[in-house]
Amino acid sequence: MADLPALSSMARKALEVLKEGGEFRYALEMSSYTRREQFKARLKTASGRTFRGIGISTMYELKGHGLIVPANSTSVSTYYRLNPSLHSNHASEINNCESQG
Repeated sequence: MADLPALSSMARKALEVLKEGGEFRYALEMSSYTRREQFKARLKTASGRTFRGIGISTMYELKGHGLIVPANSTSVSTYYRLNPSLHSNHASEINNCESQG
């Protein structure tokens, strides 16, 4: 656990979703209220459902620690997945961190 960064509880939960095949989607969306476009970050489960309550700050926290990497990108969206080089190395450390947190 020494080289696993200290993560917020939301980041640990996001890692759990990402470990199960989920992904972050950072994309341009239109607000139904204002009809203006803005970028939003959404955590998607492996089945494609939006995981509510986890957004841009958690995505930036994981990205800053190098735990997620861009997997696919278009002109208006970027998808981030768990960093494959860290996935196997930190899997047990993430589980230990979750059980302590």
